[in-house]
Amino acid sequence: MTASAIAQQDTTLYQLRTVEIFGKPAEVFASGSRVSTLDSSFIHTYTAGTLADVIQARTPVFLKTNGPSGIAVPAFRGTSPTHTAVLWNGLNISQPALGQSDFSLLPVSSIGNIAVQHGAAGATYGSGAIGGAVLLSSQTQPDPGFGAELMQEVGSFGRYFSSANARYSGRKVSVALSGYRVAAENDFAFRDYGRIGAPTRRQDQAQVAQHGFTQDVSWQLSSKTRLALHGWYTYANREVPPSLGAANTNARQLDRNLRLMTELNHHSNWGETSVKAAIFNDYLRYTDNNNNSLTDINTYQVQAEQTYTYARRWSLRGGLNLQHFEADVQGYGRQVTEDRASAFLLFRYDPSQRLDLSLNLRQAFVKGYNPTPAPTLGANWLMLQQGGHALYLKGNVSGSYRVPTLNERFWQPGGNPDIKPEQGWNFETGLRHRYTLGAVLLESEASVYRMLVDNWIQWMPVTSSYWSPRNLQKVRSQGVELSSRASTALGNWQLAATVAYTYTSSEQVKAYEGSQELNRQLAHIPLHKAHLGTDLSFRTWTLLGNLTYNGLRYTDNSNANNLPAYTLLSLAVHKKFALGQSQLVASLRSDNVTDRAYTVLENMPMPPRSLAASLRFIIP
Repeated sequence: MTASAIAQQDTTLYQLRTVEIFGKPAEVFASGSRVSTLDSSFIHTYTAGTLADVIQARTPVFLKTNGPSGIAVPAFRGTSPTHTAVLWNGLNISQPALGQSDFSLLPVSSIGNIAVQHGAAGATYGSGAIGGAVLLSSQTQPDPGFGAELMQEVGSFGRYFSSANARYSGRKVSVALSGYRVAAENDFAFRDYGRIGAPTRRQDQAQVAQHGFTQDVSWQLSSKTRLALHGWYTYANREVPPSLGAANTNARQLDRNLRLMTELNHHSNWGETSVKAAIFNDYLRYTDNNNNSLTDINTYQVQAEQTYTYARRWSLRGGLNLQHFEADVQGYGRQVTEDRASAFLLFRYDPSQRLDLSLNLRQAFVKGYNPTPAPTLGANWLMLQQGGHALYLKGNVSGSYRVPTLNERFWQPGGNPDIKPEQGWNFETGLRHRYTLGAVLLESEASVYRMLVDNWIQWMPVTSSYWSPRNLQKVRSQGVELSSRASTALGNWQLAATVAYTYTSSEQVKAYEGSQELNRQLAHIPLHKAHLGTDLSFRTWTLLGNLTYNGLRYTDNSNANNLPAYTLLSLAVHKKFALGQSQLVASLRSDNVTDRAYTVLENMPMPPRSLAASLRFIIP
């Protein structure tokens, strides 16, 4: 592993894996960007949770959520949820009608690896990667033989989680299967400030029932050719609680998502050829006392790419992505189809062990639109290496774009067929320091960024009965991200601590229509967020702690009203028992240990202190 490869690691998270440069994942072509991978041992702490739990726990990303049964969507670097691209095995899975992914519907037990890229990445990942990207991959079975795992968790407020998975890896074939089921009453007590006297009552409209499964099959057809099939199904039936002071309309949302993908990889003298074909179905039905809304969208996607590496000095990847949407959405009044295409070229060059460069470009093609090309130029430079110290300078300039969603164009009434694509530019620089002394490792990073998003789309009221999207504004997001992680091993003890702080200023700086609030912090974006994570292991015991601070958030763009800051503490303890060659892991976890009353969004109560106990039986 070269020094420049070490520079690709990020230190904000619990623990980061080494990035293999010439394994050629997409992150390889992100020199100067902040790309990080969550460690699998930390992910196991949240096996019974969702992607929202993991991202919120130990990344600087703020998630907007309206309760334990509601949606959870990210706000990367002060942007909106539609500015985050979510990819599964390299293909975008964001819901085409909404242009975003609900992290509460993505169970951790169904995901193998999780990586996060902060900042614009449109050249690499396409439409929507303005604020950042979340990269998900299927579970793998690296060791030959058979493995299995059973888990049962029981938690507060009537929550039950069960999961099972089995894996087999042979000389030519590997198979992985998993399934899960979760049910929760979410009947926690809270103070209802929407009623006179703020009485204490129980949440009675937040039940959740979810289940799903994954399957991953891989055949080594020859020494140079591999074929893989991936399947991922999720089902969620949940009640939508009313906000405080609002009448209960018995709202309910049902989501079904089916993702099927086949992938062919071939190695030759021309490098690595990869062809992926996928079918995604996103079904959503929302009902309440007055409405019955149905969304049913099929997405067909093909991506072909060729990667060529020369003498471990440079690597070039070119490719083409094709998408076809078939949308049967009740709100459109007719069936809508659309075709999209994009061509991309990614280049990585390492002129020396101290310097790596990347230059990327993507051009999208959408009928009726003309998205500008999205380029990226980035660099990592090892400035100093002496006495266990390594100091890196990094930086990148990157463009991105977002094609308007289907809802923004076709919803009736209100859809705007003349809406323009959003265009973003990200400028980022920073320092990274790595120090080793025996068993002690200290990794620190400081980043400064400035992002401009033009033609920002916002839904505005047209009449008292409906709203319509408009390209109303230019938004500037700028901030600072600081992080440091220290780890060591002393005999049977392993200790680590991570501290991180982010400052995010996100303001509208120009208005294109009507009167707008300029130079004010955007609603629901905290200026300050901080995190302290610790983990301590001794033989078969592990203790993890997580302290997260979310600063004050304004509830409107005039900054007239706000929600107070809050700090949440979570603790978890694990004990491993050997059962022959197998292993039993007993865990106890508590979230919101201090029983803090808080809200993430206005008038949406969040759960008080909770406990969860689990058993995991592992056959290695």
